[in-house]
Amino acid sequence: MAENLQKPFRILSLAGGGYLGLYTACVLAGLEARAEEPLARRFDLIAGTSVGGLLALALAFEVPVTQVVSLFRERGSEIFSTRGMPTSRVGRLIDLTRAVLGPKYSGEALRQALEDIFDGRRLADAKHNLVIPAVNVSLSQTKVFKTPHVDASEGDERVLAVDVAMATSAAPAYFPSVKVGRYLYADGGIFAVAPDQVALHEAEHFMGVDPARIEMLSIGTATAGYRPADGVDADDGAVGWLSDGRLILTTVAVQQQHVEAMLEDRLGARYQRIDAEWPADGGLGIDVATPATATVLVQLAERTLARLSGADWRWALGR
Repeated sequence: MAENLQKPFRILSLAGGGYLGLYTACVLAGLEARAEEPLARRFDLIAGTSVGGLLALALAFEVPVTQVVSLFRERGSEIFSTRGMPTSRVGRLIDLTRAVLGPKYSGEALRQALEDIFDGRRLADAKHNLVIPAVNVSLSQTKVFKTPHVDASEGDERVLAVDVAMATSAAPAYFPSVKVGRYLYADGGIFAVAPDQVALHEAEHFMGVDPARIEMLSIGTATAGYRPADGVDADDGAVGWLSDGRLILTTVAVQQQHVEAMLEDRLGARYQRIDAEWPADGGLGIDVATPATATVLVQLAERTLARLSGADWRWALGR
């Protein structure tokens, strides 16, 4: 059947942010419940980085988003830890030492959880089109894993979905790099925390879509307006920058802010961004997976969904 060249080409883009992705998952679950069908059926291309890549893969295989929400809530402490955010200088130093000689976490619990979800499936088995950024750390090159949706996007079809999810989520110092084929890969958030521009380029350049047809829904990880809890100092060194995940949270927040500004300029009203303001007193962090932080993230998602107007819902779901 010939493609309808007048129909909007819809992109869903999901940002990275470690355990903060529970916020994203809950927003997606709310959208999917309103859609009353697998959410991916409302989009022509899905992009995701890091935890957003994990979610994008689940959507593309039509795994119910509620299943991923359960993974975060029930297995988050296995994947990360039960520790909260350190509150003292000594506690911050101890936390930093956990990543000095190797990654803080082995990644084994995450891989087991993802294997339960993806069950040996490969990118060629995905029901919907995907682009998932990662970094080839063996060659110091960017990498975008893709489903074989057009000839120019072929080459990754035999890669296991779980390997792609692990690779895009392998945040340096948090998880070990992941071997896929001959090379080691790490978190795509190193260059594309919010993969909006990656997805736009895929649609325009590789899929040949007229930019005037493109609509994009971009969902963040509750880092809008992020500020370090203890402020900043001009002379901050490693402890100041790495404590409380400040460096990576700053990277996540500013990349998402920059991409939002760029895409608003490119797409105008055809771009919609959903995110929540960073709660300064929420005790949140990239790898903080306590019941208390889970509650905060779920509540942030519920408030976000409650603020969506009827027009917002119709736009987000392509109606």
